[in-house]
Amino acid sequence: MTDLDFDRFQAIVDAYGAEPRRWPDTERDAAQAFAARDPRAEACLGEARAMDAMLDLARDSLTPEMEEDLHYRAMARFTLVPPAHRERAPVIWAGLGLAACLAGAVLGVNLSLKSIDDVRAQTVLEQTAMIDSE
Repeated sequence: MTDLDFDRFQAIVDAYGAEPRRWPDTERDAAQAFAARDPRAEACLGEARAMDAMLDLARDSLTPEMEEDLHYRAMARFTLVPPAHRERAPVIWAGLGLAACLAGAVLGVNLSLKSIDDVRAQTVLEQTAMIDSE
């Protein structure tokens, strides 16, 4: 059994509620011992009991359809694209792809023009050298 400080006790109660049977097995005995000796623990447990009661009441009043709807709405918050932008996402990706293609084409044309200029300059230099040698 390890000693707990108030912060760890509060974290356990916040995460698992006021019922010790829900607490992690590895910390349950230490948390119960802390609750028995520290006066701040009772206030923390009181708040957790009130929250547990509200959650139990809410759970009992939900229909299966409401529970499923709540589940999907909660999971939708974890998606990468916000719901308002989901319809526009394919258009955005297509636009980005088109922009990348155009940027590649412009770069390719500029590189090819530069190489053509180099060939022209080399040709002029060779012709000049031939004229000078005559």
